[in-house]
Amino acid sequence: MSENYEDAETILSDLESRMALVNLIKRGEYASGIAVLAGDVMKSALGAGIPYSMAEEMAGDFWKAEMLADTVAGLLRNVELEEDDE
Repeated sequence: MSENYEDAETILSDLESRMALVNLIKRGEYASGIAVLAGDVMKSALGAGIPYSMAEEMAGDFWKAEMLADTVAGLLRNVELEEDDE
């Protein structure tokens, strides 16, 4: 293997690691935002007179639906990237 090829592999590996870290940070920020919105759902429901247990369930359902959507979107992105590599 030539030295240039090894350098290219190192650069690509480093870039891939950095991109994965940026993606993780973005997903964390997204999750934090969804948590804030789930809290808003609960506050609004309580303010509208919804019983606490139902408001809590509504907020939980919102959280789960959004996080599931994010997970599915991530999986689809990975599949698309794998198909592009082929």
